[in-house]
Amino acid sequence: MIKNKKQIHVSIGNINIDFTSFIDEEIKIDSNINAKDVWIGLGGAATNYAIAVSRLNHISKLIARTGEEIIKLGFLDELKKEGVDISHIKITKEKPGVVMIIVNRTNSTRTMISSRNANKGLDLKDIKIFGDHVHFSSIDPKLLKYCRDIREINEKDLTISYDPGGEACYNKDIIIKNLKCIDWLLINDKEFSCLNLEYKLNEVFNDGLKFIVVKKGSMGAELIKRDKRILAKINIDIKQLDPTGAGDAFNASYNTFFKETNNEELALKYAIAAGSSKVEKIGSSNMPYLDEINSKIRFVETSHH
Repeated sequence: MIKNKKQIHVSIGNINIDFTSFIDEEIKIDSNINAKDVWIGLGGAATNYAIAVSRLNHISKLIARTGEEIIKLGFLDELKKEGVDISHIKITKEKPGVVMIIVNRTNSTRTMISSRNANKGLDLKDIKIFGDHVHFSSIDPKLLKYCRDIREINEKDLTISYDPGGEACYNKDIIIKNLKCIDWLLINDKEFSCLNLEYKLNEVFNDGLKFIVVKKGSMGAELIKRDKRILAKINIDIKQLDPTGAGDAFNASYNTFFKETNNEELALKYAIAAGSSKVEKIGSSNMPYLDEINSKIRFVETSHH
């Protein structure tokens, strides 16, 4: 049974200006390519997550650090219109994060060129974080040290999740060390391999991590616990227009529905449906709405191992 209480989700991480070009031919050195479509707008894993939660009709707060261009371009107003609480977004004189994204629809590949800029200075030292769930998105794993402070000022049923993104392949040791600070890990299969987690499951579960959800793109996803695994996959053809942000839609949907129902299998189904819905929409932060996700739920199949 889905609860009626609106949860408060706090998303911590990056705000970016994303420039996306869609092409259908390979990039060659010193060549000119005509983009079939372009998109300019908000991006950043934490930002995408915050918008996704709001579109799922829950309360969304974003904690981030960015530059003044975000205001000039009207992106903060856009976040307000989405229903995201922006009171803890710090505006600085630095350049905002910028990401150039090239999506090749012919071979289903994506290339990203990132400049983190103001995002790099994110600090939680003087911020009081209140909510039902806190999600760290692609942040420096050193910020996980604030988990203890967050738990101390919140109710006992507060939960914390983390998606390390690319940090998983560059800060392996510190991430493994800090997994004890969170309740569950959301990660893609490449990052799961980077952390060598398949061979460290006993270690991380003994330290307090409850479960891991591994995102596998078109192959679905797998939830891993100490005593069982659940596989999920959608069994309809999905027309992939833009994969950027699909993992964030997955994360927001999983966390929201798991918090609502305490049913990991149902949450996994909603997450798969959300990720599948996102790739059919152009734009990094163009997250799916609840009705779009609901239309795909019946096509998601699960199995236990």
